[in-house]
Amino acid sequence: MSPNKKMAAEIRAAYANYGDDPDKWPKDVKKEIQGKTEEQHTAENNVLRHMILHGYTNQYIAQERSKTPQYIQQLRGRMGRRHELDYQATSDELTQLKYNVKHMNRPNNKGVASVMGRDKDWVRYMREKLREADSE
Repeated sequence: MSPNKKMAAEIRAAYANYGDDPDKWPKDVKKEIQGKTEEQHTAENNVLRHMILHGYTNQYIAQERSKTPQYIQQLRGRMGRRHELDYQATSDELTQLKYNVKHMNRPNNKGVASVMGRDKDWVRYMREKLREADSE
């Protein structure tokens, strides 16, 4: 069954179970239906989501995957609104981050992000994780 048919079936089931007024449906049902968009069902968007979670910039992702930066920004925004923007890093990425922070003159998040070609929010999040790990 195609993703659109699955979503349509879920919407029909919600109408059948909760009535004709979507405003009166339970919040978890509405959130689940809203979260199931076409983007979650394509292999290309899974790659884009992976790159976003690993902190690549919108410009870099757009260039590498032949998408527009606006499309990547919209995808990032939808991920943020659904609380799916939980940044990740491999051990190699963390090693590179540690090296850059240690060897830069007055490293700030924007500068480190520029050197690594990553989003400054990703750098900030990963630096916080590294500080937490060092304090334990």
